[in-house]
Amino acid sequence: MTTTSDRAADPANGPADPWPAPRAHGPVMATVSLPGSKSLTNRALVLAAIADGPSVVRRALRSRDTLLMAAALTSLGSHVDTSADDWVVTPGAFGADAEVDCGLAGTVMRFVPPVAALSTGTVAFDGDPHMRKRPVGEVLRALRDLGVDIEGDGLPFTIQGQGVVPGGTVVVDASASSQFISALLLAGARYEQGVDVRHDGKPVPSLPHIDMTVAMLREHGVTVDDSDANRWTVAPGPIKALDRTIEPDLSNAAPFLALAAVSGGTVTVRDWPEATDQPGDQLREVLSLMGCEVRVTDDGLT
Repeated sequence: MTTTSDRAADPANGPADPWPAPRAHGPVMATVSLPGSKSLTNRALVLAAIADGPSVVRRALRSRDTLLMAAALTSLGSHVDTSADDWVVTPGAFGADAEVDCGLAGTVMRFVPPVAALSTGTVAFDGDPHMRKRPVGEVLRALRDLGVDIEGDGLPFTIQGQGVVPGGTVVVDASASSQFISALLLAGARYEQGVDVRHDGKPVPSLPHIDMTVAMLREHGVTVDDSDANRWTVAPGPIKALDRTIEPDLSNAAPFLALAAVSGGTVTVRDWPEATDQPGDQLREVLSLMGCEVRVTDDGLT
């Protein structure tokens, strides 16, 4: 790839740009590998931690958010071994008191409380100072409606588990985050009555992420009914253990594919899935509509 970043001052146009952006002066030819999807990794870890046997999450994204999720689930009583590229998850009894550091991870703050409700211990949640400003109250209110004992309406908060959650029907306003819905669905099969989650409010953002959650639950053998708009029902039952390979984070492909588009070049993103629920897969259609030639082969997306 040929680029330039000319720092020379131009008397006619003023002083030089102190942070010049590189520019391509010819077609870019490249092959790239993307990190794994954080959304898929953290959902996979939650389901593996409450499944009916050990499993492996292959190509897990190693990041602060995913390591916080692994630590949170381990503190509850499962064990997540993150020492290698493939993470081994061994479910365990949720019986000890625990402290969960959410950091800045919305998935930890929202996905873990419904799981912690299955514990017989006291589970305290907190995170970085900025995290205390992010919304979680709808998840906590919904859990209370489902029979969970919770102290606090936002970070920090504490869950006093009883070992079981009655479950049932709950109405939430998920207009602030689709994670409110996914959080309840992920643990819902382990509740005595399952969960019947109904959204009441402005349109839910990021609906493809709820579709991702539903698809993953079904892959674990969980019965989910999403045939009615703004309603998701998870039947009670076991969550089957499942070894899973994490897809690349397709949203991260955008700048690389755009570079091919604007330079008239060719970029291949390795390991692009043939079928996926990631919203980033829409890049294929978007780039085609903009005049690019897009194809998926055994090598990836080109």
